[in-house]
Amino acid sequence: MLYLIGLGLNDEKDLTLKAVEIAKKCECYCELYTSIWKGSLENLKNIIGKEVILLKRKDLEEGQEAFLEKAKQTDIVLFMPGDPLAATTHIDLVFEAKRKRIPVKIIHNASIFSAIGETGLQIYKFGKTATIPLNGRLENVKSTIKNNKKLGLHTLLLLDIDNETSLHMTVKDALKLLLKAKLVKEFDEIVIFSQAGGESKVYYKAAKEFLTKEVSLPAVLVIPGKLHFREKDFLELF
Repeated sequence: MLYLIGLGLNDEKDLTLKAVEIAKKCECYCELYTSIWKGSLENLKNIIGKEVILLKRKDLEEGQEAFLEKAKQTDIVLFMPGDPLAATTHIDLVFEAKRKRIPVKIIHNASIFSAIGETGLQIYKFGKTATIPLNGRLENVKSTIKNNKKLGLHTLLLLDIDNETSLHMTVKDALKLLLKAKLVKEFDEIVIFSQAGGESKVYYKAAKEFLTKEVSLPAVLVIPGKLHFREKDFLELF
């Protein structure tokens, strides 16, 4: 059996009791390439009382067949930051497991898609999400912002990462790309949500003000759509 267990947004203390109970009975693996995680692998091992093998992207993508073969033979856990199904890599893994008739159990945890409500923006008023890529190609970002604006919806923009090479898109670099592509203007007010689940901070300022401000990662950007009066009141608190 394959268990996918979310680590939550910050560190190993975000694990659910159910997750700990399951992990203690299984062979355990962990991937940390899909998001920034502030926890300690050593602390995670101490909590569940056993070894946790860290996997790289290629282990789950190129080596998917071998990984799922293990799940046919024994109960295994795959830990990942946030919620298990927030990353398309894991949805594909679940699909292939089910196709091979391997039982799958998902142990959910917090993700940025629910935590974004801490900004005061209403969850149901968000449109499609996009990632600002490290390669600077903004075609998908542009169409996402454009289509969401037409509907008056908020746009959640994730920042690309490559943990295996320690490359992280910063808020400053992301905004430089958006401004250069004229997807936002200097005086457009945007929302930055930083360190969700930990020492979280929300900023609501003109885009240009973030060009000289250091914002801790992980962080996301939100380009607000049409604001409800309560959303506007909430944002002005920041």
